[in-house]
Amino acid sequence: MANTDLRYYFNTILTKGVKDNTYKFALARFLLDYSQNLTKEQIYAKLKNNEPETVDYQQIANAFLKYYWHQECKYRIRQNHNDAKPPSVVTTIRHVFGEHYIHRRFSEMPADIIKEAQNEIRKKVFGKEKSKTSQVIPRFQNIREGNSATGKPVFYDYDDNAMCIRIKPQALEFFNQNYTTLFKSVILEWAKFLEKINTLPRLIAKIESAEVKRTSLRKYVHIFRDFRHCFYCNCVLENDDTHVDHFIPWSYIFEDESWNLVMTCSGCNSKKSDSLASSEFLDEIIKRNKTYRDRIAELHKSLTGLDVGKGWEGEIRKHYENCKEYGFSVIRL
Repeated sequence: MANTDLRYYFNTILTKGVKDNTYKFALARFLLDYSQNLTKEQIYAKLKNNEPETVDYQQIANAFLKYYWHQECKYRIRQNHNDAKPPSVVTTIRHVFGEHYIHRRFSEMPADIIKEAQNEIRKKVFGKEKSKTSQVIPRFQNIREGNSATGKPVFYDYDDNAMCIRIKPQALEFFNQNYTTLFKSVILEWAKFLEKINTLPRLIAKIESAEVKRTSLRKYVHIFRDFRHCFYCNCVLENDDTHVDHFIPWSYIFEDESWNLVMTCSGCNSKKSDSLASSEFLDEIIKRNKTYRDRIAELHKSLTGLDVGKGWEGEIRKHYENCKEYGFSVIRL
């Protein structure tokens, strides 16, 4: 099958296929990522011999855990429209890892806990079609034509009894050669789907990578140099004990903007961590921003960027309430 046909089918699956949740995007990402594990020589040999690449369901389940772990444990991104009945991969992660924010990286989780989650995802998401636990594998290649969808195994065949898919060599080559473009398409369509059911900012960045490099906040100590008391407990800040805190947690807001940054002592910064401060501090940060907007150029620029036509104060309050709605705990300081 020509690359143009494969591209058409791949894009049709992403943009027009029926989706109750985000599994199809995750499987598309897995197929792309897997193709990068093979050398061009290996792919050429498979093409020459018309030999498919066999991948067992457990490998796909392991990848699904990595894709969804940070989205659930760090960002609490909803993956379907029915919040009362989330996808099995999400309920599994909550059951195994808990429902609280996890500061550590996925790679730092205990190996036995990771293994437990991987096995549970394989059983619940990649079981057998007859028992309705292997939905994404058979349905991924359902291509919509008019008002109906037809199964077209253009990328792989699957075997529920052997618990594996067999990726066709032409598909492997297509995924490998067009990885960058196709990967961007998958992440974009995943984010577009999630935008309909989430109010979180910067969804694309949160979906794309579990590890986002954060920049140093030390320049804000100078920008807010006149603030010599902790925003939360009002103690006097010493030079070596001045911390910069994201009032609305970074894992929700996903950016370093002056309107959201406050100077704190180490104790309050550590205690607050990735939680929200209580609502009286919401009023305080709005008051701080109003008072100093015209005195601090960086703050003025930040607030101007936040204002999307309805006023920056409303945007801050909306972010605060949305963050709380997503399950971030409120802590008293």
